[in-house]
Amino acid sequence: MLKLLQEIYSGALRPEILEKLKVYSGKIVACDPMISHTAPFERSIAPGEYPVVAWWNDEGDCIAAVELKFSESRAVRWEMATKEGQRIEELEEGHIYGYPVDTGLGCFADVESIKKMDELENKIQRERGEDFISFYDDVVDDLLTENNDTWCNLIVSEDTGLNVMIFRSGYGDGFYASYWGIDEGGNIVSIVTNFNVL
Repeated sequence: MLKLLQEIYSGALRPEILEKLKVYSGKIVACDPMISHTAPFERSIAPGEYPVVAWWNDEGDCIAAVELKFSESRAVRWEMATKEGQRIEELEEGHIYGYPVDTGLGCFADVESIKKMDELENKIQRERGEDFISFYDDVVDDLLTENNDTWCNLIVSEDTGLNVMIFRSGYGDGFYASYWGIDEGGNIVSIVTNFNVL
């Protein structure tokens, strides 16, 4: 993570501001959206709409990390994001808590958005019947194409505006940790998923 932060703060990584994520419950989920996991991180944030920033490694032509920003305040320390029951002090050296990626995609979402995404998939599957291939093929792939196949904003509820921000995960499949950025006052200012590109 230290190498990643050095590259971000030195300007070696290029930021691309994507669209905003709507946070409804305050509980954040990071996962492979095609293998959705509804367990959110233990910490909560204030509901609102927050920008998502992709940090590009132009040498590798890929997204090295994605940040969900809650404040313009600068993080001075980073803490691995954990779910209920996970304890950092119990990790073996060199191990992390994170999420598996099997489709080359990661996401940030409110826990309620993940539930709505599952409902949307079931609805489309019922409507299309035998013509349904997969949620990726029938929905997500077309949305990714709108942004050079690198990210998309999946609206899962037109009524509430709940959405899932989906993006390419570095060089692809793997196991990736997320980290809370904390400022000098002890406030959470962002969460970053590191795709182990550096």
